[in-house]
Amino acid sequence: MLENIRDKARDNLYKNLMDLGIECEMSKRGIRADKLQNPWHRKSLGVIKINSDSPIEFINIIKQDRSKDSPPRWWYYFAVPDKSVQSKPNQIEVRSIRKKTFPVFGKVKSIEWKHNNHSDNLANEFTQDTDINSLAMDIGNVKIQSINKDFSEYTFTGYTIEIERKTGDNKTLSLNINQWNTLNKIATIYLK
Repeated sequence: MLENIRDKARDNLYKNLMDLGIECEMSKRGIRADKLQNPWHRKSLGVIKINSDSPIEFINIIKQDRSKDSPPRWWYYFAVPDKSVQSKPNQIEVRSIRKKTFPVFGKVKSIEWKHNNHSDNLANEFTQDTDINSLAMDIGNVKIQSINKDFSEYTFTGYTIEIERKTGDNKTLSLNINQWNTLNKIATIYLK
């Protein structure tokens, strides 16, 4: 009975990655990596560990249930460990802004990259890269940030690539091989 009502966003992404030939496994629930980017008012649906040759070590899927005033939302965090990441004052953050032909309902016509003071060069590099812009146009808002933080006794040092999905038919993230390669390209850009 519970299996029928359980959110299957993690299962669907796992199957999608396996279909693409990416070696991965669903980690057991309740591991420490579940806490990555998971505030108290959201819940982790679990972690997918990447075993293929990739800078992305794991993916944490977070869900915020619907409330009286807002629909449910999902976040997919692609974790890229890097011990050289510095603390918060030097944090890097770049996020996509999808410009539409008509606000809210229009088609996405272009991508603009907002950034903080420490990530101007990365935003410029993303602006020039057609693969990265296509990724943001096709799958939703993308946010990349450096993290050196303790998440309830789980310390993560590295980068996260965040993809936010909202309710509707597009709540489940489904990647093609080009999009997976582009996510790895973003991770590699940060690691250089």
